[in-house]
Amino acid sequence: MSSTVADLQIAAFGIERIVEGTQTGRDGTTLMVSVPQLAVGAGEPALAEATVEVVRPGESVRVVNVLDVVLPSVKTDDPEDTFPGVVGRVGPVGVGPTNRLTGVAVLSACDWFAAGYVGPEEFPDSIIDMAGTGASRSPFGATSNVVLRFVPTAGAPVAEVDAAIRRVSLRVARDLAATTIGQTPDSVASYSWPPAVAGDGDAPAVCVILQVASEGPLLDTYLQGRRLGGAAPQVLDPRSILDGALTNGAYDWAAVRNVTAAYQGSALLNELFARHGERLRFAGLILALGYLDTPAQKLRSAEASARLAKELGADGVVCTTFSSGNSHTDTMLTIRACEALGIATTGLVCETNGGLTDHVREADCLVSTGNEDEQVPAWTPDRVSGSAGSARSGEPVPMWAYVGGCSQMGESNWTAVPA
Repeated sequence: MSSTVADLQIAAFGIERIVEGTQTGRDGTTLMVSVPQLAVGAGEPALAEATVEVVRPGESVRVVNVLDVVLPSVKTDDPEDTFPGVVGRVGPVGVGPTNRLTGVAVLSACDWFAAGYVGPEEFPDSIIDMAGTGASRSPFGATSNVVLRFVPTAGAPVAEVDAAIRRVSLRVARDLAATTIGQTPDSVASYSWPPAVAGDGDAPAVCVILQVASEGPLLDTYLQGRRLGGAAPQVLDPRSILDGALTNGAYDWAAVRNVTAAYQGSALLNELFARHGERLRFAGLILALGYLDTPAQKLRSAEASARLAKELGADGVVCTTFSSGNSHTDTMLTIRACEALGIATTGLVCETNGGLTDHVREADCLVSTGNEDEQVPAWTPDRVSGSAGSARSGEPVPMWAYVGGCSQMGESNWTAVPA
């Protein structure tokens, strides 16, 4: 793919190990992390405590109370433009050079129950195992992780605490990636939009309906720092998603949570860019809310999304799903609305022990992202990181507790095999 000044260019820098030291920097495939230099939590009155810990694949560690996962990234022409609207300035996003560390992630962790903001049943466990039976159940069991553990200031409003946690986490991710500025990357991927028509110009046009949710504090998704609650379906430049315009602030069911890293590194969007001009034409991306409250809201959103897909000239649509339960109805209604307009549609949904949460007859092409009720065999870690909440040590853990384990965004690599 040829590149121009207006392209998004993501330069990858592989990290094979992290060590703690006196200076934050990068030496080949080694990332050195200086905790004092990161200044975690500095200037954030809503945070009483913010600490840093490094965990590595193969270590007998369970990280609990995980909120979000971020891929370290920086806009190299102006680092202050990174993660616009949260730590960077609001403005154009999805163009220009971005450096990104691979093999490493930033995890934020906070025990909302211990801090007194939620009841014991309101937020389910959220786990990443670095070893043991559950290590393969989250994609982030295979990355070296910088864990940021936060304790709220007593009496601070929950929305202010959450905003501070998100700012700090994205700032640390930016600063870690900034260690690559001026260095030679392992590879560079260029993304043009709209992509030039190459190869078979008559290949079917495919677009994505990316489902998110935004229900209030601790359950919000943000576009350039603005919560999306109440937003109508809208067409976005898909490069903006890869470049950090969409960030997560929703912390319910871990396995089907859309963490920020899943937007930044979207396997689905990367595949569509890569296949453009070969097997298909990438027609665009529609951002739409799921988990809507009423049948009328769900129908309006589904039909509006389908109309936008038709306007983009889509012959086919891939519908992603946010979380589970209620949102599966939004997915099914969107599939039905697209099919009614003659657009062949595929849905990405997870299963439960009861099967599918919802289904319409038009949903005849579904991709299962796994069973969130599966029990992962018991394991006892040597150490628990990320807060003092429920660690479920020595007992089976349901799949829904593993961060990203049943991602409905095309990230999962589960394969069906004959019985």
